[in-house]
Amino acid sequence: MFRSINRIIQLHGWLYKLLLYFLIALFGLLLLAFFFRSSLASLYVQHKVEQFNREHPAKLKISTVRVRGLASVLITGVSLKPDCGETLFKADSIYASIGIVKLFAGRISLHQVQLINTSILLDKHDSIANWGFLLKKDAFSSDTVSGTLNYGATAERILNFVFDKIPLSLQVSNFNLAFSKDHHRITCHIDQLALKDHYFRSKMTIEEDAAKAIWVVAGKMDNHNRSAEVRIYAADAGKIVIPFINYQWNAKVDVDTLTFSFGETENENDETRIKGFASVWGLRVNHPKIASGEVEFERLSINYLINFGTDYIDLDSTSRITFNKIDFHPYVRYRMKPHKQITLRIHKPEFQAQDLFSSFPTGLFTNLDGIRVKGNLSWYLDFYVDLSIPDSLQFETALVRHQFSVLSYGNADLTMINRPFMYTAYEHDLPVRTFMVGPENPNFRPLHRISHYLQVAVMTSEDGGFYQHRGFLPDAFRESMVTNIKEHRFARGGSTISMQLVKNVFLSRNKTIGRKLEEAMLVWLIENQGLSTKDRMFEVYLNIIEWGPLIYGANEAARFYFNKDAANLTLNESIFLASIIPRPKWFKYSFDEKGHLRESNAGFYRLCSEKMLNKGWITQRDVDNLLPDVELKGPARMLLQKTDSIPPDSLELNDL
Repeated sequence: MFRSINRIIQLHGWLYKLLLYFLIALFGLLLLAFFFRSSLASLYVQHKVEQFNREHPAKLKISTVRVRGLASVLITGVSLKPDCGETLFKADSIYASIGIVKLFAGRISLHQVQLINTSILLDKHDSIANWGFLLKKDAFSSDTVSGTLNYGATAERILNFVFDKIPLSLQVSNFNLAFSKDHHRITCHIDQLALKDHYFRSKMTIEEDAAKAIWVVAGKMDNHNRSAEVRIYAADAGKIVIPFINYQWNAKVDVDTLTFSFGETENENDETRIKGFASVWGLRVNHPKIASGEVEFERLSINYLINFGTDYIDLDSTSRITFNKIDFHPYVRYRMKPHKQITLRIHKPEFQAQDLFSSFPTGLFTNLDGIRVKGNLSWYLDFYVDLSIPDSLQFETALVRHQFSVLSYGNADLTMINRPFMYTAYEHDLPVRTFMVGPENPNFRPLHRISHYLQVAVMTSEDGGFYQHRGFLPDAFRESMVTNIKEHRFARGGSTISMQLVKNVFLSRNKTIGRKLEEAMLVWLIENQGLSTKDRMFEVYLNIIEWGPLIYGANEAARFYFNKDAANLTLNESIFLASIIPRPKWFKYSFDEKGHLRESNAGFYRLCSEKMLNKGWITQRDVDNLLPDVELKGPARMLLQKTDSIPPDSLELNDL
């Protein structure tokens, strides 16, 4: 009995000694590792450098690695140069201290960072970029669900990466960032930058070609509260000219102040939620596709909340977009599964109408400069489409008046079309003809002296609901969008006769975004304020539209093609004239070598006549006697002899 107890005591003693020896050895190893930590770190880093160089077509070099304290490292002589391209990164000295707690969780977070003499060059020549080798196609493979990108997990991972890399303290000396594309170079130089107690402020010098500017960059970076804010403005109180845009897109964009922020808010239902704001003061844009001149926004901002779910991204309806005096709350959702779906919803309740007209950007709505109105407006827009089923597209919108009236109009006299006026036709933005729209012009024809057949054929082809709508046909816009989605190109427009009339009479011929927006507003005013009757609008339209080479108006067209007055046009002739309105200069391609209409026109004749019959505009006898052919008897006949090529495109039936 006593012997057994004695043996147990001896065994425990040996275990205690063994444990003690193990702890002493471990402590010794840790002590050795601490004293030789720089050498061990250098060996480890060199191993990683060699592994990187084997796996990438680039040369990474690091001169020395020294460990300071428990979790701080100083690296000197760093460079990264791809095999094909300029050196991507250089730094004389990089010092960083790492957070111990997050390190045990497998995340590297920075507490203190110092960069001395750092240069980054992003160079792209033709299709070769010196940073391209760093981009991996499987970068987000860990964030996919059933082969589809998991937006919520990806957003969370990016946020973790960003905020873990924002240090508590940052000191930068002589930092240079350059971007070069096909020898066009933009450089950014920062002499000194310090981040202390989450705040920073520094000056940066921007150079592009011969232009040089100094910007001030200030803000707050808080990795604890996971938020960041940056404000940029010119050091001399002037404008900030956004670089590269003029080189790439032949546009000039400058601002007074640019501010943006982002941060993570409390997540809900497996969503990653990012909130923040972005604002631009004194934005000026000059590009020929936007407007013929400079466009200026006094204030443009967005307060946003973006939700990243498993298979969707949405802009929450609590977000607010503000431009000048107007604000609204949009809801936008993009969903990946089961199919790609897009939803857009804006409901703007009653607001003062003058706020809208006073908020128009300077230079965008030149015809409405100075307009004064009273009353209120409200606006709604609802849009949805499943891109795999284009016919699922839903589109509804309306700008609704509430005791609205116009006190005085702006630069344009919108009642001009009610009396005789001079009209100038343009080609390629150049004036080609000016003529009177009124009785003084011998070719002017009042509506009652234009063939009924031509009137209904044109309405059928261009705008069957002209006498019923107020300038816009949401269904026509919907059908045009469905067609464009199906064909993956802009194949069909949705313009009404009212829109075409306003475009021709009041607006420049420059095809710009501004012109399209101004066109919509002018149409809305003319139609909703009853500034002209439908009959007068249709009459002017038929007397000014192009119907051939320098042929304008219904009577000139009747003379040019058939050597008769517009009042005497037949149904056959009227449908032909309606068919060439979209492309009047290509009329000769509608005919074959014998001077007859091509067989491809038969479908247009059939569909057009059926639509007119269904609306009661023509009789069954008219349809029975209809032949898809015409005989040219006017000057146009001579031009057919010069036609020696096939039609570029046949008129599509869905253009009706």
